[in-house]
Amino acid sequence: MRESHSNLNSNASARSHHASTGCSLNDIGKLNRSETIVAVSSAPGQSARGLVRLSGNDAVKIALKLCDFDSELKERTICVGKLKDLGFACAVTFLPGPGSYTGDDTIEVQLPSHPALLEFIMQRSIGLGARLAEPGEFTFRAFACGKLDLTQAEGIAATISAASDGQLHAAEMLKNGKLGSFAFEIVNHLSIQLALVEAGIDFVDQEDVIPIKPNQLESNLNKIWHQLQELLKASRSWGAVESMPRVVLVGEPSVGKSTLFNAMLGKPRAVISAMPGTTRDILAEPTMIHSSLEVMLIDIAGLDHVDSSIDEHAQEAAQQAIDGADLVLCVSDPSCKQSFFDHIAPRTPKLYVQNKSDLFETSRHTINNDQMIQISALEHTGLEHLRKKITAHLRNRATSAHAEQLTLQPRHEAAIRSTIACLQEAIDLLENQINESRIFDIELIASAMREALDEMAALGGEMTPDDVIGHVFSSFCVGK
Repeated sequence: MRESHSNLNSNASARSHHASTGCSLNDIGKLNRSETIVAVSSAPGQSARGLVRLSGNDAVKIALKLCDFDSELKERTICVGKLKDLGFACAVTFLPGPGSYTGDDTIEVQLPSHPALLEFIMQRSIGLGARLAEPGEFTFRAFACGKLDLTQAEGIAATISAASDGQLHAAEMLKNGKLGSFAFEIVNHLSIQLALVEAGIDFVDQEDVIPIKPNQLESNLNKIWHQLQELLKASRSWGAVESMPRVVLVGEPSVGKSTLFNAMLGKPRAVISAMPGTTRDILAEPTMIHSSLEVMLIDIAGLDHVDSSIDEHAQEAAQQAIDGADLVLCVSDPSCKQSFFDHIAPRTPKLYVQNKSDLFETSRHTINNDQMIQISALEHTGLEHLRKKITAHLRNRATSAHAEQLTLQPRHEAAIRSTIACLQEAIDLLENQINESRIFDIELIASAMREALDEMAALGGEMTPDDVIGHVFSSFCVGK
């Protein structure tokens, strides 16, 4: 008998406890890949369509019990059908393994995005033999069958949680597999060197068998050491993209920086006075420049001559803020001299803003710059145009300045530094060799090299402890 739509809410029972609390994949070694898993994969909230995903050996069998189809369920084709018992129209896609994302047979059911309806389908699937997926389990299956390395999986998690263009670009660089490929290459080189060293251990009693000489091994390990050091130098830490962009207001005293600061915040944060030198402390406030861009807006003391030790400290703090800025707003009024901003380093990203357009004719500005942004902070005119310019500049910089630069998460950086330390230990032992043909302390050198190999293999997900893998995938939401 067909179930009434009004009963959907009563059938949409709460999800299993481990899903609602976001438990991790700490028991990752116990997960059974032969089981079919299910989860709602679309984002919560209002939308036209929702998605329920099944993956595993019984995915197709469960789909055939869930839906009546107008035609045969074909591979990689959207098939239209109706949910049994409810009669809701749905669109089902069958993605066969091993060519699917998870490597297993996968079914994706698209239907109206009613939370109770999505929950009903998921619970019905569980009743037909599926199991509720752990957070990140779909991507874990892709990792387990070799479709992704661990750094790429981390890139997917970072993409999902990205809150800025810079974070999204950094996540995409991880997803492309460049870091994992680098780790694989280092592991391969280290494995070859370690095999030669261990061969020397095996033939230690045979003087005529020398797999590799000390100077050659030292040279080879030094090359790997330098490759890792270069990677660290060419990369940046994840904290650099997690922090908000710093936008600093710079200008002569009394050009209206604090008025502009308050206007952009939408509240009176800085004290405003006609007396020069009112602002001495650094004022910093987060503010939304755009619907998806939050910045740390910083108001500093006006850069001018120093009359006291307090002024000197204020000027030093102001210069430090400029040095750490992602963007400097060079604020002037028509009475300012063009040379005032010459002290700012040429490579510092800048936008030129002329304030007090309500008091002077536009043509009277003395700083010649075709990109001059005309505003009146007091009258709030031109501020929207300024916001757009700031947004465009920061977004372009986030993608162009670091176009090919890798961003290392703490786990990556720790693994690379540990590998370098282990290699340094082996190199130090080799530097003390007095025999040019036979390696002494060979067991100690081999031990240091094995540690280096293990650290680098863990970076890409090879020989990685289950608790590390579990931590990576527990950061995903259910359904990914």
